Amino acid sequence: MMEIGADGSFLHIFAGYMVRGKLGRQVLQKNEKRAYWSPVNLNCPQCKRHINVPSSAEGSMVNCSKCGHEFLCDREKLIPKKPFAKAKKAVSVHSPKDRREAIQSALVETGLIQLVCLCASLAVAAGCVWIFYNASSEMDGTFFLSMLQQPQQKAFALFFACLAGGLMACAGRRHKIVFILLGVLVAGGIASLPFVYPVKVNPSLLGGHEEGSAGEEDVSGFTSMGLEQLPSKNASVQNYGAGDLKPLFSAIDRKESQGVLGVWVVGVNAANRDMVKAYLKRMTQSEDEPIFYDRKGTGGGLFVITPTPITFKEFVEVAGKMGKVSLQDKERFFVEVILNRDRFEARPASAALQDERHQYFVLANLKELSCLDIRRVIAAAKRLSAVNPDKMRGEVSSRLVELLREPWGRDAEYVTALASALVVWAEPDHEEAQRVVDYVATELKKADCEIPASLIRFLLHGSEKRSLALLLEEWKKDPQKWEDECKAAGPTGEADIIRSLNESDDFVLKRSAARILGEIGSEASLSALKAFTHDADNELRLCAELSVNLIEKRLGIDSSAR
Repeated sequence: MMEIGADGSFLHIFAGYMVRGKLGRQVLQKNEKRAYWSPVNLNCPQCKRHINVPSSAEGSMVNCSKCGHEFLCDREKLIPKKPFAKAKKAVSVHSPKDRREAIQSALVETGLIQLVCLCASLAVAAGCVWIFYNASSEMDGTFFLSMLQQPQQKAFALFFACLAGGLMACAGRRHKIVFILLGVLVAGGIASLPFVYPVKVNPSLLGGHEEGSAGEEDVSGFTSMGLEQLPSKNASVQNYGAGDLKPLFSAIDRKESQGVLGVWVVGVNAANRDMVKAYLKRMTQSEDEPIFYDRKGTGGGLFVITPTPITFKEFVEVAGKMGKVSLQDKERFFVEVILNRDRFEARPASAALQDERHQYFVLANLKELSCLDIRRVIAAAKRLSAVNPDKMRGEVSSRLVELLREPWGRDAEYVTALASALVVWAEPDHEEAQRVVDYVATELKKADCEIPASLIRFLLHGSEKRSLALLLEEWKKDPQKWEDECKAAGPTGEADIIRSLNESDDFVLKRSAARILGEIGSEASLSALKAFTHDADNELRLCAELSVNLIEKRLGIDSSAR
């Protein structure tokens, strides 16, 4: 037996026993069909109109025939979906085709809304990336994120990335409030960064003025490389934070009898810190490497140099080449300088620097010689030494002479590259270049470093022939390498070569001396060479005989008279 009851919205079927037979199945199917089309009595939440919706339309979109609003049927309530300006004809959702069209329309409208929200989220994320890029690239001390250390920059980048990801994940019609709150949070976080991480961008951390600051080098036209006169100015250290200059004062107290200098560099960072340190060590002629004290959040750091033999005035000139000297305090041996990044950080590759056929090749490499990064200077000097000087010869040679007159420490590669370029660009009779090259060769000899052959050849053109003794010493070390240079020196070194021929125990040196005397020797060399024409060393005996014949032929002496 089967009992069927209705509750107003759908039918409950109570089966007292198992339905069997054809008749039972037909009754069950009929009751299920009636329950499927049983109407649901609901009111439109917009106009309060009574609407009869079949229970099968649950989850579908329906329209109110009076107000024209589109609603989603969700059991016992209607959810407003989209208002219309004018009343629209009700759409029947009683057929599967109508339900499919309503669902497709809802999906399209929802997708457009989410697409707009996604675009807005991507725009916010792009803004965050742009801000982090500026924080990483703008390191000149004027941008409020420029002085953040790398861990802080990474933390901010991760923070912005998480916020942007949250915006993209929460973008949707039902999360408008969350979307707005996250957007406000991003905007507020960006606006509050200058207050969370304040940076002192005042050029004078000591509270001074810029009127007394010194200008940078005048490199207009690359003809004047001199420094302007730096005016003297005293200042107090009251505007520094607690402990900022304590390492300098402690070093002064410990080493009163030795030179102690301090420089606060605005704009120093991890990329150029080692270059600045190497430059200060070389230019101050300090035996020890300068000590760097990083002061995070202040836009700079303190370098303490000790011991150093230079005076405070010379130190101000050294600091002036790094950038703009904003303040100097002679009583405390302290200088503050705003770093010129272009002189320390590498530039993008340029065709003018590499291509010797480029019209600005010489000009570009000459400008590279003005930077303070030794690696860039060495590279520019090597490029200049590999070409023939055709223009701006005086400007290039003057700059090279100026660099070689500066302290260059123990960096043999640096001074060798500069000197090799100088002997190419300077005139052979240039007295200043001759003196500088002679000094470089002497210092390289003292340091037991190899002297380039081009330096010796350049010195041979000098009027005073100061390189002869140096040439002979190098010839004794490596006879085969310097034999041609000794021949080019002419009869000036004949007496020294004869002495080496008679006194040396090195047969390689004796043979080289015999060959040299055959080219430059006079009658004084004949007697010395004839003594070796019967030597036990066959090669030396042959060299002596050939040299004697060359000298006699050159002097017009009849060899048959012997």
